[in-house]
Amino acid sequence: MVIYEKNSNIQWDFKNIQFVHAPEIFTGTFQNAKMEARNKAMLEKKKSEILHRIEHSDNSYEAMLTLHKNDHIQFLLNNIDIFKNDGCYERAVLMLYYLKNTSFVIFGKYSTWKLLFQQCDPQRLYDMGKPFPHQTITTYRGSATGNPKGLSWTINTKEVEWFLDRWQDKNLGGGTIFALDIAREDIMYYREDEQRQEIILLPEIAESKNIRTVNFL
Repeated sequence: MVIYEKNSNIQWDFKNIQFVHAPEIFTGTFQNAKMEARNKAMLEKKKSEILHRIEHSDNSYEAMLTLHKNDHIQFLLNNIDIFKNDGCYERAVLMLYYLKNTSFVIFGKYSTWKLLFQQCDPQRLYDMGKPFPHQTITTYRGSATGNPKGLSWTINTKEVEWFLDRWQDKNLGGGTIFALDIAREDIMYYREDEQRQEIILLPEIAESKNIRTVNFL
């Protein structure tokens, strides 16, 4: 475990943080020891600059953003308590999750997102979204691989119909649409904007045996 002290009260855990990623990392062989030493010195300089920016960040969320994007999730996992103490944890989880995850795309390991969301303060997380306008409703998610497991589900039937129509053509890849009836208390977060009407379900609901496939609405 690599610990870097920010100040007398806070220590960052940099376990498994790489700091510098391709294409800045040279993965080939060096012609001589001088070139190798110069490359090593360059990497250490970059790492030192990143650590300096982290040291002078106002909070854990800003500290995370100084790192390479490939290190963000690991940094958050390493420093959950610090993010919580800063009041930045739920904001960081949602930002990272919504970079690529939707009701029709899952990015990263389900087990990792499950862990991160289970660490959220339920009320704080819910309040960061829109109030859910339904007592009960049918939600949907799609999968190109036929796997229903995922936290994001949509209530936007127009979006669902678009995927149902598209996936009928196997030349376009195909996929499966799943449906699940839920109640307001089953959700952790609701997002509604011009692009989405999407909920994040409690993991125990997302893993329900009541999920069914649908071919039409």
